[in-house]
Parts: sequence; structure tokens; C-alpha cells
Amino acid sequence: LKLIDGELPVILLLSDTLGSAAAYMTTTSQLLATPGLQKISKHLAGFRSGVDNWWQVYFLESAMLGAYLSSSHTGTFGAATGIPTTEALVGGFLMIFGSRIASGCTSGHGLPGMALLQLSSFAAVPAMFGGGILTGIVYYYAAPDAYLNFSA
Repeated sequence: LKLIDGELPVILLLSDTLGSAAAYMTTTSQLLATPGLQKISKHLAGFRSGVDNWWQVYFLESAMLGAYLSSSHTGTFGAATGIPTTEALVGGFLMIFGSRIASGCTSGHGLPGMALLQLSSFAAVPAMFGGGILTGIVYYYAAPDAYLNFSA
């Protein structure tokens, strides 16, 4: 099963597990172009190069390209309504920030983390689900008419 979802090759070839949280660090670290800036943030500078960092960036880019191609093919690109762009951007930033605090994203903790019986994943996955449920409840009661009857 792990061979089918791509986890085994990632573990064997890169000594890493499936996830995407570090891709944001790799992308952000490219701002540290000068040695002076790299000295200021040595942790972030460690994400500047190497296939072990960049494969996650390509993984995310491929996922975005696949979503675009799929929605274009089915005629649903841009058809989703309900969430304003500003809220989506703020939510995306908070997700990235949270994944870095939790030392991994939902796919990293949920798939390989749980399969490898990592204690941090057993804490992170229920917290992520709980946070999502709580956010949905808050949004529902804040503006119930805005988040009902989604259609494409």
C-alpha cells in the first residue's frame, strides 16, 4: 500500500516522509540571497538547496497543476463560491504557520506519521480535525446564510 501512494520511494530515496510543510520553508528561504541574511537565520538558510528540500516544492506544484488541469477539463475552474479571497489567503497563511509549529502538515502527520506510530502525529491529527470542526462551527454561527448551499 505504501508503494502505491509513493511513500516507500520517498522514504528509501530521500530518507523523508510524504508531506509538504517544509516546501514553504524552502520557498521562503530563497529570500536569503546574501551570506549576511543567511547568518541572521541559520535555520531558514538550511532549506535553501538540496533535493531533500526541493522535492516537496515540486510535489506541491504538481498538486496545484493537477487541480488546475482537472478543474479546467471539467469546466469548474473558478466556479466555487462562498469564501472571500481575503479569508482564503488569511486561512492559507494560518495553515502554513500551524504546520510549521506542529512540525508537519496534515498529510505528513496523517499518512506517514500515523503509519509510523509517531507520538506527535497521534496528538497533531486529532488537534487538526478538532480545529477544523471548531472553525466550521464558528463560521456557521457567524454567518449561516453565507456557508450553506455551496454549488459549482
